[in-house]
Amino acid sequence: MLKTDRICAIIFIVALAMMIPSVRWLKFSDEMIAVALGALAIIDCCVNNSWRRYSFLWIIVGIMTFYALYSLLLLDFNTPEAIATDWIIELKPFVPFIVFLAVRPAFSPAQMKFIRIIALANVALSTFLMLMPSHIMKASIGHISTGGTVILASTVAYILASRQKSEHPLNKALVVAMLCSGLLCTRAKYFGIFVCAIFLLCFYRPGMFHNMNWKKATVAVALPALIIIVAWHKIDYYFLSGNSDTVNMEVIESFARPVLYATAALIFVDYLPFGSGLASFATYASQAPYSDLYYEYGINAVFGLSPSYPAFICDAFYPSLAQFGIVGLGLFAWLWIHIASMLKRLIRSNPEKFRLDYVCGWILILFILIESIAGTTFVQTPGMCAMMMLGIVCAKAPAVVTAKDTSTVNTAVLNGI
Repeated sequence: MLKTDRICAIIFIVALAMMIPSVRWLKFSDEMIAVALGALAIIDCCVNNSWRRYSFLWIIVGIMTFYALYSLLLLDFNTPEAIATDWIIELKPFVPFIVFLAVRPAFSPAQMKFIRIIALANVALSTFLMLMPSHIMKASIGHISTGGTVILASTVAYILASRQKSEHPLNKALVVAMLCSGLLCTRAKYFGIFVCAIFLLCFYRPGMFHNMNWKKATVAVALPALIIIVAWHKIDYYFLSGNSDTVNMEVIESFARPVLYATAALIFVDYLPFGSGLASFATYASQAPYSDLYYEYGINAVFGLSPSYPAFICDAFYPSLAQFGIVGLGLFAWLWIHIASMLKRLIRSNPEKFRLDYVCGWILILFILIESIAGTTFVQTPGMCAMMMLGIVCAKAPAVVTAKDTSTVNTAVLNGI
């Protein structure tokens, strides 16, 4: 019998170790991870007759294939080769989550120790590279924001690999220090994730928002307010005032990104209900060959989005959802609601036992959703690792919380999650 759990454990360890090298030297590592896990699922089905276990994966593949056919047969914005490439790109972040959710890999003590070592090494190396002169930093990790994404994903991996020790004061202090090192990336999106992570790790307790009083209401309002405050400069810079009336070649994304979001909104309206199709807008596959959709909306002249310099076409994940239209946007929202419901079942089944898993699950969700505002981490190796870990956490959730499962749990806690 094929030992899929052992193979998944090895794939995760390799992916975690490849997060930094994948930026410059192993650029196709994310595709290799997706292909390896997809092939593992198919082999598992053929060898172990496990087709039903991966039904969610086949549904996602079917949806993406529908959009590929829709793009080929009903639209004409790019070549079949570009559409096939985008099919892979858009599918790959969902494969790790679904396969790990289905396989439920278990890690040996030796593997857990190895994960902790890799996580600490990733944080140390990322911190070191962010402190280096800009030419060394760019040659190694491309952009300083990469250091923040690697540190966040590695910190969560460290927490999950040291669950039994994570509540120890010294270990908690180490985790906080790891997260603090990510502040060197100076990105507003990391500042927001950092605030959420510190709150969840250090202050959140199951049921703390049950029976709201003025103190709890203050915390509930203060947390999002603090996120906006620490990120406001960048929010204003990229989405409101921009770069004023001057053109600084080093910060040209302050123009390109708002153009992508504004055009995406128009595409959602103009191409109801399925969007503009694969390889048409805001993805790597839409820049080479260059999508005709950019000419249709007149943004081909925007520096950073032009055929001669398309560097900022693939600058944020959310604009690419315009390719899938209102239907695709609804499916994307449903996925995260479904994941949140699994985390809710997990914490309800045993609040004390699964508190850290629940917290890590929400940190990963917020990490992906916040990063996607101004980056494409979701479809890169750190995003793939985050989706694997999310699959590991969600796999612990019971399918249905029965009376027997919850009989020993305080009812007030259950109702107050």
